[in-house]
Amino acid sequence: MMHCTPLGDHSLLIDFSESKNPLKEIHGLSKLLFTNKPAWAAEIVPGLSTLVIQLNYRDQTPKQVREQAIKDLEKISTQLQKQRSAKVVASQTHQIQVCYHSELALDLKQIAQACGLSVEETIKLHKKNIYTADILGFMPGFAYFSGLNPKLSLPRLTSPRPSVPKGSVAIAELQTAIYPRSTPGGWNLIGRSPNVLFDVQKEPPGLFMPGDEMHIQEISLDQFNKLDASNQVAEIILPLRTQKKNQASIEIKQSGTFTTIQDQPRSGLSHWAVGPGGASDLYSLELANTLVGNALHTAALEITATGPSLLFSEDTCVAWVGATCSGIVNGKRIPGNRPVWIAKDSTLQFSPLNPGLRCVLAIGGGINLPTILGSNGSHISADIGPKRLQKGDILFLEHPNAALESPYLRDLYHAHALPCFPKWQVRSPYLPTQKITPIYCLPGPHLPFLSVKDREIFWSTIWKVSNQSNRMGIRLESDFQVKKALPNIPSQAITFGTVQFPPSQEPIVMLSEHQTTGGYPRLAEVIKADRAKLAQVKPGNQIQFMPIDLEKADHLNLESLQLQESTMNSIELLLQTGIKRT
Repeated sequence: MMHCTPLGDHSLLIDFSESKNPLKEIHGLSKLLFTNKPAWAAEIVPGLSTLVIQLNYRDQTPKQVREQAIKDLEKISTQLQKQRSAKVVASQTHQIQVCYHSELALDLKQIAQACGLSVEETIKLHKKNIYTADILGFMPGFAYFSGLNPKLSLPRLTSPRPSVPKGSVAIAELQTAIYPRSTPGGWNLIGRSPNVLFDVQKEPPGLFMPGDEMHIQEISLDQFNKLDASNQVAEIILPLRTQKKNQASIEIKQSGTFTTIQDQPRSGLSHWAVGPGGASDLYSLELANTLVGNALHTAALEITATGPSLLFSEDTCVAWVGATCSGIVNGKRIPGNRPVWIAKDSTLQFSPLNPGLRCVLAIGGGINLPTILGSNGSHISADIGPKRLQKGDILFLEHPNAALESPYLRDLYHAHALPCFPKWQVRSPYLPTQKITPIYCLPGPHLPFLSVKDREIFWSTIWKVSNQSNRMGIRLESDFQVKKALPNIPSQAITFGTVQFPPSQEPIVMLSEHQTTGGYPRLAEVIKADRAKLAQVKPGNQIQFMPIDLEKADHLNLESLQLQESTMNSIELLLQTGIKRT
């Protein structure tokens, strides 16, 4: 039995918690949806007792899309009910090689001792079972497998390891998993596999899908070493190229606080635990690119707090939009939010960003970058794409003369009087100039975990943005406390704007590089129109969550989209004709 309800302004949440076998039904429905993906489904993300489908509103109104999706899902549910008696076949069965040698199985002896077993018995119990990938999360390609023998059930390590070797096979509670890459981790390491679990150069990139089965084949240390050597894959986080002759470029003289290359979010990959990422302030990316004549989602530099110092090898047209800051060239201050021509051999620096935290610097003609999983941008937390910018990096320009194709930008360009720029400017999508930034939200599915009084206090609380905030999420501080800690929930899909409430009672608002699943109660969902606010509030700023209903959310989102499109249309008209739209 499934129960389908809207989740925020972005998704449908299908709840199978009342079903006798939730995962069986989730995997069955997921398989049908992936096989014939509906036009309204942008992301399909299985959880342990839920399935979250992020909706695509490209061709219809949000209300029409929700109604159509729910109608289609009811039909599919009826189809699944008829198939209930039939045996559900796993999407795919994988034979995974595992070496249990003591050099690789770092916790094997301790696991055996804690379980009251010999090492040989421990290995036998682990390798003989058939495992099912319940969900993926934590990092790209990381599958949580059920099916572990209860005799091997152990808690996670008291203190997580700072680095778990790639391919480590681990156990915790009643689950087993394989780490696709080296990372900190707190599971007990019972072996290691040479198999490649995630490869951005393959289609699909992930080995496991929710519902897949895994069989284990034990191999020797020699076999492991040979297979491991032959299964090396290219880096998924790439250093920028540092030398190339006779091509227009930008040299990073200083990197700034945190500067990365960002473009549009990656889509359709969340079921492999690859979050969307992309520019935190997507509207600023679009405006900056429009100002220099680029396609909307051309990769640009996302600058945080303090900007980089950039040396240009050729005359180049740039624009930065978002947090307020001035550019500085040869001691001359240049205002932002407009196209600016920078001279060859000039260095562009930036004043500290304020108000706001992030701005996007677009480069006319774009940057020459590899395309990875449909995007040119960095996903730092997932280790995909270019690394964060460092001193000495070189950015090679894709089409350095592209801006000259615009009549307006060509007329603006004066080779002997650079830098040059117009007097007009566009408005940034959002700047936190108020003492308290209102954040419009829809109530989350777990808000009823709070008492009626605590809900009122939650909405009236003024929250301060913590220093422990980054592109993954914003941590909030206040005096808000509930007497009894809220229960954790079975892991389910989360998204940009999800407000989680962990045991620390300091809410975390998900940002662009959020994990794909989470097990903390979700108390609210920030509307799409207010994501730019989340990108721009900085540590020490104050916010307040403002509850609204779905109809109001759709209205505010439409207003925001129409304003953005109107601004971009006006810029495009000016660039092509030199005529300002009144």
